[in-house]
Amino acid sequence: MQLDKLTVKAQAALQEAQQIAHRYSHQEIDGEHLLLALAQQSDSLIPELLQKLGVTAPKLKADLEKDLQRRHQVRGASSADVFLSP
Repeated sequence: MQLDKLTVKAQAALQEAQQIAHRYSHQEIDGEHLLLALAQQSDSLIPELLQKLGVTAPKLKADLEKDLQRRHQVRGASSADVFLSP
């Protein structure tokens, strides 16, 4: 993936998703990691879109974090070992 072709906000979201995956000891970044990263961007359109859909950002974050906590964890992996899910 050519990250330099993405917007600055998209790059930041992917970087945050990688940090989230690492924090939960996950080996790959998937939709939930990215959605949580996007929901945490206070200066983006995502919180406004969520509100229009009737979804509160705190509830979404809590649900995503609960889901991520239940997933299989890989110990001993570095952040360089985190892959992007297809």
